[in-house]
This record gives sequence, structure tokens and C-alpha cells, in this order.
Amino acid sequence: MARILGLDLGSQSVKAVVLESKQKGHTPKAYAEVRRAPEGDKAETLRAALRELMAAIPPGHLDQVVIALPGPGLTTHALQLPFSDARRVEAALPFEIGSQLPFDVSESVYDYQVVGLKDAGNAKDKAADLLVGVVRQEELKGLLEMLGELKLDPRVVTHPGLAYQNLLQQAPGLFQGLGEGGTVAVVDIGHERTSVAIGRPGQGVELVRTFAGGGRDLSRALSTEFQTSYPEAHQWKEQHGAMAGAAQGPDAERASAAFVRGLQPVLRELRPTFKAFTARTRRQVDAIVLCGGTARMPGLADQLSQDLRVPVRVLALPADSVEVIPAAQQSTAAQAYALAMRGNASGARAPRFNLRRGPFAFKGDFDYVKDKLGLLASFGVTLLLLLVAFGVVRNTVLSRREAQVDAVLCDTTQRILGTCEKNYDRALNMLKGVESPAAALPQMSAVNLLSEVTQRIPPEIPVKFDRIQIDLDRIILQGETDSSKQIDALSTALKNHRCFKEVKEGKVEKTRDGQKLSFRLDVQVQCPGEQQGGES
Repeated sequence: MARILGLDLGSQSVKAVVLESKQKGHTPKAYAEVRRAPEGDKAETLRAALRELMAAIPPGHLDQVVIALPGPGLTTHALQLPFSDARRVEAALPFEIGSQLPFDVSESVYDYQVVGLKDAGNAKDKAADLLVGVVRQEELKGLLEMLGELKLDPRVVTHPGLAYQNLLQQAPGLFQGLGEGGTVAVVDIGHERTSVAIGRPGQGVELVRTFAGGGRDLSRALSTEFQTSYPEAHQWKEQHGAMAGAAQGPDAERASAAFVRGLQPVLRELRPTFKAFTARTRRQVDAIVLCGGTARMPGLADQLSQDLRVPVRVLALPADSVEVIPAAQQSTAAQAYALAMRGNASGARAPRFNLRRGPFAFKGDFDYVKDKLGLLASFGVTLLLLLVAFGVVRNTVLSRREAQVDAVLCDTTQRILGTCEKNYDRALNMLKGVESPAAALPQMSAVNLLSEVTQRIPPEIPVKFDRIQIDLDRIILQGETDSSKQIDALSTALKNHRCFKEVKEGKVEKTRDGQKLSFRLDVQVQCPGEQQGGES
């Protein structure tokens, strides 16, 4: 039995659901929710809340961690391609989405989900409707590094809207009573973000969107209406907020009117989303199921039903979850629950969307290794063939080169020593011998010494040389620089050369204009193993 952790990284609170996977189905084992600090750096508040959340979960090994990408950084694109073959889709995606991004596609991570297939007039393939999610690499990298510090390595990083495909496919009974075979929109209204997943129970998601807007807008509208601070308005909303028929009393009705105004940004996004779905599929959205923290507000479902003219109800999780997740918190726990179900999904109908790919692939995943085995095997065979061919060519070339080197070495030793020698070590010892004609040749030339001097002048030292005199046993440098410290640095740099035995500093004095220091350096040249003046 595997323990799967679904982690909802909300902007106001983080939620965790632990499911114990079995051969047939799963069982909820734990649920926890921790509020994030209202002030401070977002990454730090998330880190602190997750640390507290993990401490609240019963200890035990976690076989999988599944998350949805938080924040507004994920963009969603709906594409239609005249083919569905995975290789062709992968090849076409960079060009299809590249023109729609405000940044280079090479800076992004993306994945897709096939949400529909149509006859394209090709017997071998079908046209595909795709949902593509794109995020910057730096944003995903930062999130994974932060989770890694907390010993959390998610196997799946999915789209917050596509997470609800797991509910539609694996738990279609949750949507009973909404019309047989009808289309359902799961609307997750969080604090700062709303996610929409539209599809048919038992079949899966056909369209998803994520946009800014949610409970924070309702709190701001209430703060404006009653001229109070945002924290006070937010607290009142959570304790007493209600809409439609659930609002009782003058203050509650006034607050309800403010909530309706605050809900308008969400409605302005929902209406065109439903229209876009209808235009693409020729089907209406028959019902809405609400979830998310804001869905707990009494009367919200009735208000949305009036505004959108569609039946709306709050999502209730399976009956076996009540012992772990209280009924009042089930709408809040919905995304974490759906994410945990993603870890239990298998087979061809399981969602494929996962941003853990390429350089961010989950390295502990057997599927990751399995997918690479064929590629690794072909690489191994190719490498073996190349090594065999390289060995044959190398031996042939080396044998030819060896014969050429032997001929040159024989000719050189014949001219210098009067005898032909093909053994390199013996020839080198004979040429370096005391009685050898080569022993009289100096190891360094004036050109070599000038090159060594110029290479060892630190680039950060401003120096101007008026005189450079180079002999094989002595170098004289005269010039100007800014300070005595720079003269010492220049002298130290020259001393590091193995052939500069001693560096003496001559007289140092200011120039006529008083802006520079003139100096002189005497460098004694003697390479190790060479007597003074290069003489044997």
C-alpha cells in the first residue's frame, strides 16, 4: 500500500490530504490545513506554513507527493493540431506556443493534455485538442528548491485546473444529480486565484482556465463598503459573511451587496470561459460545482446560480472522507484531495500533464528510467560501434605517425650527434648530455623573456614602461605607476616565474608632475638546471 500526499499550495493557506492507495481505490488517512502569515515575503510565508503543515501530518513514509503549480505564473493555451501522434505533437508545440509567449520558449517548461480527438480525414491519425500549460523555468526551479529544503520532492507538478480531472474520472458519483451525461464545471474559488475545469463525469476535462480573482476581492469590497481596514473586513467575512438568501439583517444585506460587487471580476471571466467552451463543443455547461476556501461562504452558490443561470452546488467529497475531513472543510480540501488521487491514477486514462520533465524530471521515478532505457540502449550500441571504429582508425594512424616520428628523430640525431637513434628517451638524454652540442643552447630567448614579463604584469596595475632591457641573464625594467604598493605587486608577480631568480627594486621617486612614481626593477634570470648565462 502506498501513501500519497496531495499538497495544495494556496495563497492564504496550505492544505494536505494523505491517501492510502490500495489495489482497488484508496482511503483518506489524514488532512491538515495551516494558514500562511498575511504579511511578509511569499516564499518565506509558504516555507513556514509548509514546515508547520508537515509537522501536523502523522509521521510515516510518503511514496508520492503531488502538487499543482501555485500563483499566477502558469499560463494556459488551448491548441488544435491536425494530428495526435505524441512525437509530432512534441515537435510542433515549441512553434505553436512560442509566438504566444512574452518570453523565449527556451526559458520555459511546458506540457500538454489531450482533451479531445476528432476525425481529420486521415485513417492513420486524428486531430487533437490540447491544453498546454507553460511556466518560466526559474519559477519552477525556485519552487522545487524550496520544497527540497523541506524534504519534499513532488513526483507530479500539474495544472491546478487539470487536477480536477481526477475527480471527474475516478469519482463520477460526486456529480450525480447534475443531469445524466451532462457537462459540469468545477469552479475552485481561492483567495487570489480561481481555477475552472469543464468536462463530463466519467470522461474527464475538456477545458481548463486559471485566472486572478477570488475571496480577496470580496474582502476588499467589504472593506470599501464599511470603510474599515482590510484585515478587519477579511475576518468579518470569514465569521459572518453571507450572500443571497443567507444574508439576514441590515448589515449582512449591505455586506452581501458589497460581496456581489467584489464577485464581478470572477463572473467576468467565467462567462466568456463558458461561452468559449460552448463555441468549441456545441454544448452548454449544465451545472457548476463549487470548491475552494471561498465556497464555504453561505449563499455563494445561490448567488452564482442567479448570476450565471446555471444550477450551482458546493462539492462534497466521498463519504469515507468525512472521518478525516470535516464536512465544513471539504470544499477547501478539494484540490488537495484531487491531487492525491492523481498519484493513484494509472493506465491510459490517467492525466499525462506533468511539469516534472526535461531538466526538472523526477529522478527517483521508475517511469523516468523506463522511458530512457530504449534511448540508453541505442546510445550504448552506437558508442560501442564508435569505439571499435575509433580503435581501428587510431591504431592505423598511430602506426603511421610512429614511423614518421622515428624517421624525423633518426634524421635529427644523425645531423646533431652523428648517429641514428629512434628511441626518444635515449635521444633526449643524449641531446641533454653535458658533452652534447644542444647543451650550449639557452633555455630562454629574449623574445621568450619579454613574453613572460608581459604575461605576468597584473591587468589591474596601471603601468607605463619607459625602458625594457633584456639580456639572457638580466632584465631591466624602468617605468611609472601610481603607488609603491603597485610596484611591490609587480615585483611579487615577476618573482613567481621559475626563471626569475631574483627581483631587486631600484630607486623609487615621484615624477616631475607629482602624479606618478618612477621605479626600476632588476631581474636576475636563471632557469633551474641551467648555469648563469646559459653556459654549460
